[in-house]
Amino acid sequence: MCAFITHAAASVGYAAVSATEFAGFKASLTAETSVVVLDLMMPGVDGIQVLRYLSDQRYLSEVILISGYDKKVLNVAAQLAKTLGLNVRASIQKPIKLDDLREILAKPADGKQNSLTDEVGVRAFADQGSIRQAITDDQLLVHYQPQFEIRTRKLTGVEALVRWRHPRRALLPAAAFIEAFETSGLIDELTWIVVRKILTDKRKWSSDVARVPVSMNVSALSLRDLSLPEKLLAVIEDHGGTASDFVLEITESGLVKHLHTALDILARMRLKGLHLSIDDFGTGYAMMQQLQRVPARELKLDITFVQSMLIDESADVIVRKTIELAHDLDMFVVAEGVETMDQLNRLSEYGCDVAQGYLLGRPGPITGLTQI
Repeated sequence: MCAFITHAAASVGYAAVSATEFAGFKASLTAETSVVVLDLMMPGVDGIQVLRYLSDQRYLSEVILISGYDKKVLNVAAQLAKTLGLNVRASIQKPIKLDDLREILAKPADGKQNSLTDEVGVRAFADQGSIRQAITDDQLLVHYQPQFEIRTRKLTGVEALVRWRHPRRALLPAAAFIEAFETSGLIDELTWIVVRKILTDKRKWSSDVARVPVSMNVSALSLRDLSLPEKLLAVIEDHGGTASDFVLEITESGLVKHLHTALDILARMRLKGLHLSIDDFGTGYAMMQQLQRVPARELKLDITFVQSMLIDESADVIVRKTIELAHDLDMFVVAEGVETMDQLNRLSEYGCDVAQGYLLGRPGPITGLTQI
């Protein structure tokens, strides 16, 4: 197997080395190693332990996983690698065809930085002083990603995504600094900044864009303030907006703590005309209970299911059945992370209502989107 993989790698231009045991593998790794092809079944040390080692050492190499073991185990290993911050290029079940392996190896690296390394780097900049400065100096801005109805290909909404124009780093996504805002007690202030920027931006948009609702995330910590519905509606009306301008996205895990308070707030939001969406569906806790409890009109399929449904049978079943379940509950379904026409076509086949992702539009300032 090592000879087979080395031959395939060399044939597409790699300087390839192989190792059949862990000590040799560690010795062969260098800072220049760009791709690691890893068999989960290794003598002495299993592939999961190797993944943990790569994560601990913060290697930026891409990983290709192979195994002759159960396909579900291979899929779980790939998900584990991603949660460890590793960049998984592909996972392949044996037997492996030479042409298939060559094609995967020849695929250019996507340039994604190791998420663990990036997170550590960002935290050095996202201290309480710097995020207060971000508020004072108006370094926070909002980008928008379009959402299209799959059947008609018409714009049906946009999602607001907060960004930080950091003076010493590139434009930072929300995932890099939201935790810092939460731990510093400034998350509510960030929410109001985002709401006001959305309302200001909407007045500048063309009429066909301004009429669609804007989705935005609400932190779980904000669902502890019983006055939130009244405060939110007051800010919206003060800026000439209406409740129907907004869809508030709530993560499943955010509903677990302080449940009775969160449900109180969400019910009153709906009574005031604000729309709710269950975000990242399938990744939180007690998800069936949340469908019953939360007065949401919309369910958002998590990106991990959408992007793996064409290669992972279990993810495909989850996507199809989730869409069926949501429709039975009179909910719309939004699929996040749509990057290929094959994914869009599969979602259309399953009756998904709305799609969002790089295939349809990257986050950025809105200029006048009307159709795909």
